[in-house]
Amino acid sequence: MTDEAIQVRPGRAVRVGVVPYEPEAALRIVVLLGLLGVALVHLLDLSGTITSSPVQGTLYLFLIAGCLVTDSLLLHGTSLTRWLMAAILVTATASAYVLTRTVGLPFDHSDIGNWGDSLGIAALFLEGVVVIAACYGMWLGRTITTFSSSRA
Repeated sequence: MTDEAIQVRPGRAVRVGVVPYEPEAALRIVVLLGLLGVALVHLLDLSGTITSSPVQGTLYLFLIAGCLVTDSLLLHGTSLTRWLMAAILVTATASAYVLTRTVGLPFDHSDIGNWGDSLGIAALFLEGVVVIAACYGMWLGRTITTFSSSRA
C-alpha cells in the first residue's frame, strides 16, 4: 500500500492516511520565518541606527513593514507575485548592505569596511535563505505551456 498505512491498536487495525509531502508548504514556512528574522535583525539594530542616520532608520522601518506585509500575504497562500515580493525585498536589502560596506550611501559612510557586524552577517544569511527558498517556490509554481501543432 503506497497511499495508506495501517496502524495497529490493541484489539483492532485502523487505516491512517499518509500525509503527502508538499514542498511548497515547507518553502512557505521557510520564507515566512526568514522574513520575520530579517525584520527582527533590523528591529534590533534600529535604535542605534535611527539616531545616527535617520534616513537609514526610516528605511529600516519600511523594510520591517515590508517583511510583515509580505509575510501576511504569504500566510494566506502563494503566487508568483508573493514569491517575487519576498525575493525582491531581501535582495534589495542585501544589496544595500553591500553598498554600505563598499562605497557607502549618500546618508551613511560610517560603515564602509565594517564587514564583521554580527547582525549584518545574520541578516545576510537570512536574506540568502529567503531568496533561495522564494526562487525555488517560484520554480515549483511555474506552469508549463505546451504548444501542439494541429494539422487539418
